Amino acid sequence: MKKNTKGAIALGAAALLLAGGAGTYAAWSDDASLGGGDVQTGHLRITEVAGESGWTWSTPGVSGDFTPATDTIAPGDSIRFEGTYKLEIKGTNLTAELVATDATTGALPVGLTWTPDATSELADLDQSDDGTEVTVGGTLAFDEEAIASMDEEIAIGDITVTLQQTAPAQVTP
Repeated sequence: MKKNTKGAIALGAAALLLAGGAGTYAAWSDDASLGGGDVQTGHLRITEVAGESGWTWSTPGVSGDFTPATDTIAPGDSIRFEGTYKLEIKGTNLTAELVATDATTGALPVGLTWTPDATSELADLDQSDDGTEVTVGGTLAFDEEAIASMDEEIAIGDITVTLQQTAPAQVTP
């Protein structure tokens, strides 16, 4: 190799060594920790209030309980099933609604209709509704013009009442 090339290589190596050494120096630093803590999750619960559910007559002029095992309905009658439920809602940004399923199982005989309660007043529930008792249900009506549905057995199943979150929690700035 030529002397100039060897010299350039040696000079480059020396410059690298000096540059590497120039980058090491003492610098001040400090740190702190951000305090943590416990985070609590909320809940949605619904509990049927014992003794507050059942069938009643809703035919005008008729009052009292309707007993499916012994009472029968005729054209023009209506009966109501309702239950009372206690809400437990805990969550700062939690909103929920109460939804009741249709109680009829299968097709109803001619002239009978099942009308569940409108649940618009059971929407937009939040933590302020915790501990509230609500009543939901529906009405089974027998059209007074329906004469073909004699001696029919009407299958009314359980009404499932669900308390469900309506939207993911929104964080407000």
